Amino acid sequence: MRYLCDACERLAPPAAFRVELGVLVMTCARCGQESRARPEEALVAAVAQTAAEATSPQVPAPRTNTAPALKVVALRPSEEQVREAAALARSEDPFAVPPGFCPKCIAVRKQGVEACASCGLVYANFDPAEQQVSEPLRAAWLAVLERWDDRDAHDRLLSLAVGRGELAVAGRLYRIRLAQAPEDLYAQRGRDEVVRLATASPVSFTPTPAPSSSSRAQLLAGLIFFLILLVVGFLIFRQFRMTLGGP
Repeated sequence: MRYLCDACERLAPPAAFRVELGVLVMTCARCGQESRARPEEALVAAVAQTAAEATSPQVPAPRTNTAPALKVVALRPSEEQVREAAALARSEDPFAVPPGFCPKCIAVRKQGVEACASCGLVYANFDPAEQQVSEPLRAAWLAVLERWDDRDAHDRLLSLAVGRGELAVAGRLYRIRLAQAPEDLYAQRGRDEVVRLATASPVSFTPTPAPSSSSRAQLLAGLIFFLILLVVGFLIFRQFRMTLGGP
């Protein structure tokens, strides 16, 4: 588990923790500072309340408003999210775009608008056949949905998408998942990995094609013809000189 340290404002695992008068105190492993679930004012109120209960337990001390708990950030999806992903894998169409989203780029679809503001798609002209997922990638996605908390399964899916040139399709699948569960950490990670891989891909170029056999033959024929003309010209020039130098 990691939490957001109030001192260095970074996610860090607790180096140590303890409970003081019902207050959780956690020591940051990065800066060594302590963070409490409630501020010092709430701790003083808790001490006063404990002393009042000790002197007159029949009359409970008035309860004060407590501050929010520590800002704990979950690094793994909940079991409910994993079960939901598995249910999607067993549904009739886990590749369907939820209502209210663009069927092409999965952006939020505004009511009364005929075209998507993100990708420019005219909704009336959308062809579902253009967004079909290949069978290998479809099978890999269903396997990932069944094991949603397995990072290796996500990495294998992305490797397959890169090898098949379907990285954009994989990104669309993760966006569909985020439309279904916006707080899904694994879907966020998958979407970010797609963007990273797409950005890191080398710029493609078209190599210069090698000359064909017919081109080489034409070049050779032209060279031979040029040599013949050169020899003929030399012979004509020599004959001309001999004619001028004769008796």
